[in-house]
Amino acid sequence: MTNAGIVERLTGFIFPVTTPFNRRGGIDAGALRQNISRYLDAGASGLLVAGSTGETPYLTEEERLRIVEVARGVVKAPALLVAGTGLEATAQTLRLSREAIARGADAVLVLPPDYYKSAMQPALLETHFRKVADGIRRPLLIYSIPQFTGFAMDPAMIGRLSHHPNIPGMKESSGNLDFLRAVRAKAQPKFRLLMGSALSLAAGLELGASGAILSQADFEPQVCLGVYEAFRRGDRAAAEKLSKRLAILVRDITAPYGVAGIKAAMDLAGYRGGKPRPPLMPVNPAAQKKIAAALKKARAGLDV
Repeated sequence: MTNAGIVERLTGFIFPVTTPFNRRGGIDAGALRQNISRYLDAGASGLLVAGSTGETPYLTEEERLRIVEVARGVVKAPALLVAGTGLEATAQTLRLSREAIARGADAVLVLPPDYYKSAMQPALLETHFRKVADGIRRPLLIYSIPQFTGFAMDPAMIGRLSHHPNIPGMKESSGNLDFLRAVRAKAQPKFRLLMGSALSLAAGLELGASGAILSQADFEPQVCLGVYEAFRRGDRAAAEKLSKRLAILVRDITAPYGVAGIKAAMDLAGYRGGKPRPPLMPVNPAAQKKIAAALKKARAGLDV
């Protein structure tokens, strides 16, 4: 697929897949393939591997690349395969990005460095992203998630980067609509914004976001895709109703329990979730009951 074709496909729902582990604690390639196949059948426009939902901080670089290889064997064009490749150093990020692309990634999602937070001023971050984008042959998506990095990026900086031929968009996970509006105002018109916050999905689509990357899709794709599809056909009432169901999944599953809750919900929904990697721990039986109840409530009356 050409870079122009990849950018054109940065729309709809890209599922941020979890990383399944086997009994020995390694990557469970079979479970990963099974989940990805089901997501593609459900209507995913692409898959994101080695993202926040994939427990990336607890993966080695080689494990990240192995996941890319496994996913590439299942994901066929026109569906996209995006790989998270952000590391602390520019040279390391560039090396991992190049290797992920060599192993099959269509695009990379790059988290800004965050260890030396006070040093991460706009000029420094702009140089970082430009050097990585200059050194790869596939598109780079900027990853905005200040609740993890500890700082918000400058919309004007993002606007300047949006004119780089190899930086066609960003994943915005803060849920801050004022920030989204500022980015939209500063960025070039074709810059793709992918929503990473379920609670602001509908509002983000109203502001011109082209799609989303939401962890709730990993266990309840019908509700997530339903919001997007209702919006696309102009049915705001249906989008609002489904957004309320989506809010249940956030409030009762992903917000209180994080990745462990996502994996538990996947198991309950018939996917291959399994245990998170330590130090994360599986949810307890009481939490499992709450998660099951939330799934039932969000699905009530739907054809699932």
